[in-house]
Amino acid sequence: MNVRLLVLLSLLLLAGIAAHWRRSSKARPTAVRELQAEQSARRFLRLRDAEAEADRTVWSATEPHVRVESALAARVEEASARRDWSAFAPTSGGLPVPDRTPLIWLRADLLSVRRLESDGVLESELRGEAVFRTEMETPGKGSTRSLEWEATALWSDGTPPRLLSWKPRIRTWNEAARPSFEVWADLVIPTNGVGLFTDPLLVDAEGSGTGLILGGAGVEARLEGGRWGWAPAGLGAPERVVAMAFGPVHTGGPSVLWAADGEGLRRRDGGVWKRVWNAPAKLRLPQSLTLGDMDGDGDIDVWLTQYRIPYVGGQFPSPYFDANDGNPSYLLRQDPGAFTDVTESAGLGAKRNRRTYSASWLDLDGDGDLDLVNVSDFAGVDLHRNEGGGRFRDITASLGDSRHLFGMSHAVMDLDGDALPDVLATGMDSPVAAQLDAAGLGRPGFPDHTRLRSAMTFGNRAWVGRNAAGGHRMEPWPGAESLRRGGWAWGVAVLDWNNDGLDDVYLANGHETFPSRLDYERQFWTHDIHVGGSTNDPAALLYFTQAAEKRRETGRSYGGWQANRLFTGVRGGGAVDEGWIRGVALTEDCRNAVAGDFDRDGRVDLAVTTYEQWPVARQRLVILRNVSEGKGGWIGYRLPVHVPGSWVELETTAGVRRVWRVTGAGYRSQETEAVHFGLGTAKVLRAEWVWPGGRRVRLPVEAGRWHEMGGP
Repeated sequence: MNVRLLVLLSLLLLAGIAAHWRRSSKARPTAVRELQAEQSARRFLRLRDAEAEADRTVWSATEPHVRVESALAARVEEASARRDWSAFAPTSGGLPVPDRTPLIWLRADLLSVRRLESDGVLESELRGEAVFRTEMETPGKGSTRSLEWEATALWSDGTPPRLLSWKPRIRTWNEAARPSFEVWADLVIPTNGVGLFTDPLLVDAEGSGTGLILGGAGVEARLEGGRWGWAPAGLGAPERVVAMAFGPVHTGGPSVLWAADGEGLRRRDGGVWKRVWNAPAKLRLPQSLTLGDMDGDGDIDVWLTQYRIPYVGGQFPSPYFDANDGNPSYLLRQDPGAFTDVTESAGLGAKRNRRTYSASWLDLDGDGDLDLVNVSDFAGVDLHRNEGGGRFRDITASLGDSRHLFGMSHAVMDLDGDALPDVLATGMDSPVAAQLDAAGLGRPGFPDHTRLRSAMTFGNRAWVGRNAAGGHRMEPWPGAESLRRGGWAWGVAVLDWNNDGLDDVYLANGHETFPSRLDYERQFWTHDIHVGGSTNDPAALLYFTQAAEKRRETGRSYGGWQANRLFTGVRGGGAVDEGWIRGVALTEDCRNAVAGDFDRDGRVDLAVTTYEQWPVARQRLVILRNVSEGKGGWIGYRLPVHVPGSWVELETTAGVRRVWRVTGAGYRSQETEAVHFGLGTAKVLRAEWVWPGGRRVRLPVEAGRWHEMGGP
């Protein structure tokens, strides 16, 4: 046995990486454990040798990318520190901002590199974003300018890069006394000993005032006297991770709070918690609770999903584009006095082990029963059509490769203005994946890993409903192109912030921001996706641990240095990010996002949580008050109960609009029964609340006020 193998064997044993064998059988002979550890050490060496061989062969062509990427990151860091944009100005001039305008944000991504015939000269394609802020002589008045740009740059050793073919892609400007949103509250979330899993974030549907519940932390931010502050939420002892949702027990009944914890499902009714279902095995990471009457019997049923964190124990989602190897989800049918797991018999068993982040019941095809939308990391979107009585048929294949993405959350909205429900799913694009695609590079022996790389990194995706002679179908929405690049997106909230009658989309972005602008992504795409399997593996754990340690030593980020986005002009496919000029582009890593008119003035506000690991590990709840001066009309309804799968339908002089009431959408977040419509200059002609099965409830049409609706 050589020296290197002995060292690794000792490391494996001392680190306790083989502990899972001892836990499963403490009586296993020492000699057997040592043999298994030796086998793991040998496998680790093979993994390292395979990495070195891949770097020497297939990935050697990326050496120019690595060089340019390092130089580009250094220039962005320098420009950001100096607040000086000049290094990225085109050589021919024409910079669309005045001289000496302070730079407040800069991001630049490398998309491709090619070597020119000139010795040592590299030509690269860049994509970036720059934001400037100028204070004017009038106190409190300034100008914020956001600029998305593309450029071709020439790089050679020992000389600064020259930017060629530089052009602005999208410009947004705002000159005002103040932005459209201002920070109303910035509260550090008390973790109460449960770590940083302080979500889910729910707008309080039970209290008489306005409240924002952080379920994992067991606290609630309450608005009293115009100020926000923390108060106990009455949830019991905080847990490490929990999923929560507000909803009724029976269709049309009052909303209560539901919670999934390690033991199963419970609900709070009248301030008292009751256990309603005991899980057959401990729930590891309950992620989303989806409530709805899926079989039409009047009782609310539950789709309870779980997540499984990659890398832990040396496992990795396999295959990375269609993983079905996570902790199980459960379809719980409510019968008199009990909940029954009917996942298999209802037709949802085949994909119950997705690493699911969000899911919702809604009537996609208009036949009166609730279908299921499921959004998963390392897989994407799955659609299950209700064939009647709570029996489901998987129709995901109809979406083709567009179903693939690193799915983090979703929203239900009308994207194309036809009053049919559409689905927007948040994901992430990848500059490194774009580089590898442009170069035509992929590791031999993994054809599907390479083929589906571009599909998985498309970014945010959207599908629209279509009614045709052949029946209803969901198809990719071409307008998603303007929404796709939103960073490493997590939470999503739909709102009409300026009451112009058109919905806007707010995204909470960022994964792990650390000091360096260099990113871990290259390691992920060239090696990680080819290493691990679905089961725990001590050798892969050591491999991943060493890669993570190297990243920490160099201060590299992983999906970091993002800014939250507010996409306006979504309908029609011409969305523009106005996050910076509207005052909502938080640059800390963020997670949850909800929209709501918290002060009841007819303008929709926002609340978002941060998930910061550098320079300080903490979470904050940031509440952004809408102070815009838009002159559009509006109307709002505070519904008396939550009816999952229902919608509010508004007919105006500009057409028909709908807002759907679902649970499980967003990233571990839920808004209230309040429904807000911006109207622009349109007049309301008719308003109805439509329940699954066709029941219609007439609603008032007087604009400019919140209507407090009575019982159903």
